[in-house]
Amino acid sequence: MPKMEIEREGNKKLDKPERKEDKSVLGHEGQKNIMKVENLSKTYYQGKIPVHALRCACITVRKGELLAIMGPSGSGKSTLLALIGTLEKATDGKVILDGTDLTTVPEKLLPSVRREKIGFIFQHYNLIPTLSALENVELSMRFSRIPKKEREERATALLEELGLGDRLSHKPSELSGGEQQRVSIARALANKPAVILADEPTGEVDSKTRDSIIRVFKELSEKGQTILVVTHDPEVAKECSRLLRITDGVIKDD
Repeated sequence: MPKMEIEREGNKKLDKPERKEDKSVLGHEGQKNIMKVENLSKTYYQGKIPVHALRCACITVRKGELLAIMGPSGSGKSTLLALIGTLEKATDGKVILDGTDLTTVPEKLLPSVRREKIGFIFQHYNLIPTLSALENVELSMRFSRIPKKEREERATALLEELGLGDRLSHKPSELSGGEQQRVSIARALANKPAVILADEPTGEVDSKTRDSIIRVFKELSEKGQTILVVTHDPEVAKECSRLLRITDGVIKDD
């Protein structure tokens, strides 16, 4: 695969590390450290009172890990995911993902970084209701300047690999909850991200659908995709390869 690049202003480029080509649509590499979180902290202020949402978090994540993050409401789970996903700025510390320190990337380049390095999966799917499953996945690649034919081919291949080959033209309202979540998984995979961040992806589905989504995550992990899952569900956590617990902004590795 040619070296991928994130566009800077003008003709300057921020190179992404080369990745090995693989025949599988979902990709695979030998295990290596794909992400390192170093002393990551986030402090908010309520008036003049500091609120420490995350305290000196240190995590090393290997490529292909399926990592669960658990903790009570307000413990810092979503803050951790938002900082890794560059949706919020850290007060201190670093997030090094796929060779790039995300905390040093200029604000104007962050959308490109998110698009190229990070896939997001949400509890509420966030699919566009007027678009088909294929169009929802294809849309996520438009801003990456991928030619239309290639976008459609990749979106089709991802949906087929996730068992939705006969649902390509269906709109979200014509899909079950589990099918909609699989469309959102395909969308998250479309730009070949270094990591997928899943925030309560099984929070609004029944146990059967939950189990099918976790099977998809495990299959993706076996193919080399790194996934971080925030969850309240111990049944989800026990199927993951590792569990982090957060209490009062402090991380413990089980």
